[in-house]
Amino acid sequence: MAETRDDGAMVRSVGRAVEILIALGHSPLPLGDLAEIVNLTKPTTYRLLSTLRAKGMVVQDHASGHYGLGPGCFHLMSSITNGNAGFIFEATDALEQLREVTSETIDVHVRAGRSRICVKELPSPHPIRYISGVGVSEGIHTGSAGKVLLAFMPEAERERLLKDLPLHATTPNTITDLDTLRAELARIAQDGIAYSYGERVLGAVGVTAPITNAAGTILAALSVLGPADRLTGERLAEAERHVRATAALISSTIKDRTSMG
Repeated sequence: MAETRDDGAMVRSVGRAVEILIALGHSPLPLGDLAEIVNLTKPTTYRLLSTLRAKGMVVQDHASGHYGLGPGCFHLMSSITNGNAGFIFEATDALEQLREVTSETIDVHVRAGRSRICVKELPSPHPIRYISGVGVSEGIHTGSAGKVLLAFMPEAERERLLKDLPLHATTPNTITDLDTLRAELARIAQDGIAYSYGERVLGAVGVTAPITNAAGTILAALSVLGPADRLTGERLAEAERHVRATAALISSTIKDRTSMG
């Protein structure tokens, strides 16, 4: 007898599994809370979790019963930090053009828990330049890239993160006061752009805009980085205009790809 498949059911299962992984990406959860968040029954959620556990995508803490992301997810993150994220492939021309018009280092950062990780970097052609380093992680509250990732995060998720986030100082300019950080994030969310003046490295300036998907969810932070004595006045204003336009172009490309399906 020929095997029959319900393609619709398979697609629904894949979609539900992805929703579970996204939910666990925010924080580990018990079965009941997870089922409620993804709007599924406990038995259905448990069956999907069992499959994801078998594939190494989910693990369970036997002491608390909470589920969390497994080593398979970290393998995917490793692929991103190695520069293998699909949207970065598609954005290569736009990133190279941004470096050409600014003559400064171009970085793409993504969030990883309480940190931000550089997943793509095009170094400035100048002998004196600012470099983050692909794969290097920093506290998510430091610098313009981290502040953009925080500012455009869903409010409830951001508040959960900020509640326990250690605001360590990397330089004397790092924001370490929670109220000051909240006010700065509110301004960034309104203006659509973030600046950093020596918050991670003294003497460095960063200007960053968000890259978003079709749902408006932030995927990454796009930055122009350079020495403070070079990125001043009109050059800094031009860098802002160009990084805004490039982030909008990449976001638009991602949305178009999604709609084409």
